[in-house]
Amino acid sequence: MSNHKPKFTWHYYSMAFGALGAMLAATLSAWSALVCAIAFGLLSHPVLKFKTVTRSVFLVLMLILYAFAFPDASVVQDVMSSGQ
Repeated sequence: MSNHKPKFTWHYYSMAFGALGAMLAATLSAWSALVCAIAFGLLSHPVLKFKTVTRSVFLVLMLILYAFAFPDASVVQDVMSSGQ
């Protein structure tokens, strides 16, 4: 009886990237960035049967939205220095 191990592909790296991005967004209370990071992680799951181009377009869209979802640097510095 042989156990079938799934291949370790790029999907798992990008899912981990989405989880790390979600933790960063939650730390800074950037809720729209949190949603984008979770969507990135979910869209990267290998069970989803998106074609390569469709998945790539959605992943790039989530990365762009994630990059612009954070507040201004001065706001982040104020939040981090005030301890809230």
